[in-house]
Order: sequence, then C-alpha cells, then structure tokens
Amino acid sequence: MGTKSQIFNASLRLFAVHGYENVSVRQIADAVGIKAGSIYNHYATKEQILDSCYEFWMNNRHATRPNKEQYENIIKNGTKDDVLNIFNYIFPESIKENMAFCLLIVFSRIYSDPRAKKTYLDEISTATQFISDVFKYGMETGRFGEFNIQAISSILISSRNFLAQVSIINPTQLNYYEKIQSDIFSELIKLIPFKY
Repeated sequence: MGTKSQIFNASLRLFAVHGYENVSVRQIADAVGIKAGSIYNHYATKEQILDSCYEFWMNNRHATRPNKEQYENIIKNGTKDDVLNIFNYIFPESIKENMAFCLLIVFSRIYSDPRAKKTYLDEISTATQFISDVFKYGMETGRFGEFNIQAISSILISSRNFLAQVSIINPTQLNYYEKIQSDIFSELIKLIPFKY
C-alpha cells in the first residue's frame, strides 16, 4: 500500500472515531508512521483529505448495487432470498471499512459542511429512486402484490440511515451494526407481499 493510501485510510479512521475537527495532521502522520510534513507531499491540506473522503464515497457507493438489467433478471428468475439481497447489498471486503468510515464522516458533518449535506441528500435521493424502481418492476411483472411503494421505501431508507447515524457513537462496532442492519432489513422486507 502506498503512502498516500495509508494517509487516506488512517485519516478516515481518525475522522470517523474522533471527528474531523479533532484530528490534527500530526495525529494522521503518527498513525501512518511518517513525519507530519510528508503528508503535504500527497495532500495540500487536511481539508483535501476530507474532499477525498466524499469522492471515495460517491465513486464507490454503487459498487455492488445491481444495475437495472441485473435486478430485473433477479426479480423474474430469482428466489425470494435473491430479491432480498437486491436491497441488502454489502460492499466488497476491500472497501467495506473505508465506505463505513466515509458514511460516518458524512453523517457527522451534515449540519456543519454543505458538501456532506449534499452527499447525504444525493444518497437519499438515489437510494430511494433505486428501491422504488425495483418495487415498481416487481409489481409490474406480478412478482410482488400491491403495496405502498413510497411508504416501504421510506422505511427501508430511514432504517439504514438511523443505523449509520447510531454507528457514529461507536465506530469500532461496525460489524455489530452491520448485523443489526441486515436483521432489520430482513424484517422490513417481510412487509412486501411477494408472490414467490
């Protein structure tokens, strides 16, 4: 792993656990095991590292989300469990921890940083649209019975966001919160009248 990646990874963890404002360049350098001045060979400012966090989230947030052709095929030919996994997608191991830290950073800054708020609102909008599109297709093909798409979509998004925000309290328990999220998602999905 290159020095820039080490700086990025260490910064994400520190920002998520301690808060962006509470982390110094020296602390980041100590976590990586380099001199503080070396960070400026890779990032002009601490804020540029934060910008990289937002970019990393935006570039990777749909890494495992099925595209339209894939989810249509799953709805038509998959099992009920396959359909549930459309909504409960997990990031690949290689980026999972960084994605979790990025999301925690975004949630912790939505009231103080317009970029974080924009990232958050964009995620809510695209996630809600994705879930609604999947539900509509399932109803159109007769694989789901009739239900209130907007209400269920809102519940699913709210539960995911609530757990992400709770994770800010103790970021070291990310695997525990991921398990809770999976369990809650599975229960909420039972509200959908599947015809499988």
